[in-house]
Amino acid sequence: MDVSALITAAFGRASQRYPELHRSWIQVSFRVGGLLLGSLLSVCIQRDGWLDMVLRCMEDESAARSQADEQGQPSMAFHFQKLLSELWIGGVYETLRLLRDRKLVPESDEFVALLYDASLLRMTLDKHEIAKDRALKAPLQMQKGPANNDQTDLYEYDKDDPKRAHIMPSGISVRGSLVWQVLDVKANEERWVERRALSDRLLSLWGTSQPAAVA
Repeated sequence: MDVSALITAAFGRASQRYPELHRSWIQVSFRVGGLLLGSLLSVCIQRDGWLDMVLRCMEDESAARSQADEQGQPSMAFHFQKLLSELWIGGVYETLRLLRDRKLVPESDEFVALLYDASLLRMTLDKHEIAKDRALKAPLQMQKGPANNDQTDLYEYDKDDPKRAHIMPSGISVRGSLVWQVLDVKANEERWVERRALSDRLLSLWGTSQPAAVA
């Protein structure tokens, strides 16, 4: 079987495992995409829905592997799950940003919080810097990980340095989903954000549930 057929089969299998979720994403795509007639917004949302279904399947499988193998060693499956998760974050962020900028939806507390968390991830993943670092009043003293336990572990992050960079620590949650440790400059805190939780919140925001997979 060639690569195109394998990829098509993977997306097809994902929609079979999550048929209700598939319908939910289609509903969201028309409900939200219809706010911008004459555009491909609904198509973009359906694309994010397809990615979400594939990622949930990968997450389920990752969680099952972790339960069977306490070592939880990274694999190429994790590499590609991370790749698709980052792609999904970018797509969802752009949709939310568009809706805010065009004033197409009410800015409820849930919407604002969801966009904010998506922006913390997207800005660091795509721009390789701490999100919203303009708010920093002084350089930050940072520590690299995993640690070498020597002076190379320490470095300074300066928002005015064109060579500044930041890599968010990441891992796998108990649900098998990618999690990132975001540095929230506004709240002056570090916290973990899970991809699957963002998806659940997005679907809940627009009035759909997050049904479980079928056997």
